[in-house]
Amino acid sequence: MSINKSLIVHKELSYTSSEHPLQKLDLYLPPPSTSTEIECYPPVVVIIHGGAWRSGDKNEFTELGRKLSLYYAVAIVNYRLTTIDTPEIKNPLHVQDVAAAISWVSSYAKEYGYLYDRIYLVGNSAGAFISGQLVLNSEYLNSYDPNLLGKIRGVIGVEGIYDLINLLESYPEYIKFVEPAFGNDKNILKSVSPQYISFNTKIPPYLIIHSLDDELVGIDQSNNYFKHIKNSGGVVEIETSLKGKHDEIMQTNELIQKITEFIITQESKEASWNQVVEVAMKSINFPMF
Repeated sequence: MSINKSLIVHKELSYTSSEHPLQKLDLYLPPPSTSTEIECYPPVVVIIHGGAWRSGDKNEFTELGRKLSLYYAVAIVNYRLTTIDTPEIKNPLHVQDVAAAISWVSSYAKEYGYLYDRIYLVGNSAGAFISGQLVLNSEYLNSYDPNLLGKIRGVIGVEGIYDLINLLESYPEYIKFVEPAFGNDKNILKSVSPQYISFNTKIPPYLIIHSLDDELVGIDQSNNYFKHIKNSGGVVEIETSLKGKHDEIMQTNELIQKITEFIITQESKEASWNQVVEVAMKSINFPMF
């Protein structure tokens, strides 16, 4: 099945006033509803790319954005990176950029036609680390809106990094990208890692996805984070049945199915009956791309 050509795509939207080339997002919107019986605005999925805080780009997930936007609004976010040319970009600038993007997404919901308070985060690798920082440390989102964290209704971490201490113990060579972005002070590495962040807010429902074929990040990152969330009272699932290497997993139809199922489950708890029926019907006829 081909992607519906009536999808609406807005590229290179600035989410800050700085006009920095990496402080931009792409917005994918579902085809306009032809129903005259109900007015149904979709939730919005925010995708945060990985790349070890030094690389990666929203354009890597164009196809994922287009496929998911058959059902939801999708924002794919870029953020400033720590590179040889920009060594001044360090934590917490990465997570602060993504917080600014989420604030923009919520603020412009009415203009673009999706729900401002039904936001789902999908973070890949380092992007999963950033999404964990955002929902476990409320200061980043609170700096824009004290109610913004409550508008995040679910988080999906895919092939995630959650613990920098454990990461360097397992892969000492990864210091080459950890140190430029975070330094090498173990106390700081621990304090910024979602695995060790104390919970002072209600945690959104969580789905942790980790392929056993991942050749770059060990499954212990996800297993330990799952226990951390669960032991702290969070509602969390872990999924290890998907196949694919670290970077491949984000391009699979199986991932789209898992994302869709997770969002439907969360939406069914609060959405109107008409919205649930509409989304569920689409899921039943989930396309094979």
